[in-house]
Amino acid sequence: MLDAVLNSPLSDFLGRQTRDLQVDGRPCSLSEIAFVDMLNLRGDASDPRFSKAVLDTTGMFLPVQANTASIDPQRQLLWLGPDEWLLKLRDRQGDAMAAALQSALRGMHSAVVDVGHGSTTVMLQGPGSAELLARGCPLDLHPRVFSTGALAQTHIAKASATVLCLYAGIQYEITVRRSYADYLVRWLCEAGR
Repeated sequence: MLDAVLNSPLSDFLGRQTRDLQVDGRPCSLSEIAFVDMLNLRGDASDPRFSKAVLDTTGMFLPVQANTASIDPQRQLLWLGPDEWLLKLRDRQGDAMAAALQSALRGMHSAVVDVGHGSTTVMLQGPGSAELLARGCPLDLHPRVFSTGALAQTHIAKASATVLCLYAGIQYEITVRRSYADYLVRWLCEAGR
């Protein structure tokens, strides 16, 4: 019998290490947050039963305003569209949460789909983070525009990504498809030389 080894998309390039970078003399660091469970959630936000079921099951309020998120140290609920959210779980409870949500939403127009194995999360933090992202991203990342808690689906150096601002101008989580992860991280490292 073979023992399976689970590798993150960036294990060959980053491993469990942090890559230190400089952008115009300002430091920042890049690391992977590997193996985050991710569930795509669809439903009708105007249905109070749907919002309540999500809150009761996840412990998180459903963000209904465009480009916002509910953030907790172990979980994030990201607005992706008027009827779509991404639930990110660092506590490795994806299967249990998917089952709980499916049960809580039974009978409602909704869908819960595990999408975690198709993406990974990259953490970019430090005083040079916004400047590094700006080299390949069309968003205005100035803290007065892209403030703490802001979220956007965009591209960075031609790779589609979801950028969540955890601390304005300083700390960002980038969710990217695993097939683009190596390209994006290498691009960020090259741009941050």
